[in-house]
Amino acid sequence: MKDKKLMKDIKVYLMNQIDKDNPVQVEKVERYCTLAGVYYSLTQAVTPENVLTVIKNGSQQYTKANPAISEMAKVNTQLINLSKDMGLSAPPPGVKALTDAGYKMGDLV
Repeated sequence: MKDKKLMKDIKVYLMNQIDKDNPVQVEKVERYCTLAGVYYSLTQAVTPENVLTVIKNGSQQYTKANPAISEMAKVNTQLINLSKDMGLSAPPPGVKALTDAGYKMGDLV
């Protein structure tokens, strides 16, 4: 399965980025990999055919979004926060340019 190889590659990459003697950092890598596995499982549950689901309840019928989509968004947020916490996420574009521009707090007044 392609996802298993990808997960292994992600774990190897992350373990090479951290201090392996620090149990907190190792735990964060493990948590990241677990969340990534959950995310990939959710992506398999969502297909173009079931993004919206028709619910029939007696004579009533309504359409709602696949609940896996909102769970994917939550897991994605957790993955981003963990990667930031591990120092692996790049800052948003322009942040470095502003810090290198030499502006001071007094320039805002």
